[in-house]
Amino acid sequence: MSRFGHYDRTIAEIMKEIAACCALLELDWTDAAQVQTLINEFLRCASEQRLTMLRSSNERTRTQGKLFALLTLLLDIMRQSAQAGIRVTSNSKLWQALNWAFTEAYSWLDSNGYSSA
Repeated sequence: MSRFGHYDRTIAEIMKEIAACCALLELDWTDAAQVQTLINEFLRCASEQRLTMLRSSNERTRTQGKLFALLTLLLDIMRQSAQAGIRVTSNSKLWQALNWAFTEAYSWLDSNGYSSA
């Protein structure tokens, strides 16, 4: 087994948790508009807001905070693996939907003069 195999396992675990959060939030990840709205909200949400969400007494808000924390972790792991020269991927529909939405959001940021780095 490759010494980099942990990326695939970690991504799979994160995707499982993201799917659970999506189910609790009744988010249909086959609906591109819903996924894009989620990613846009995520990208606009500052880390302090995410912490506040995680501490909320409202279950839905806490779940969304957890989802945003998982998306942050997912991006960090993807960035780390890319820096190591490792491409992580998945055939899951959720992975594909998130990948598409992030690509669209970052393309918009770049084309409108914002740094997506």
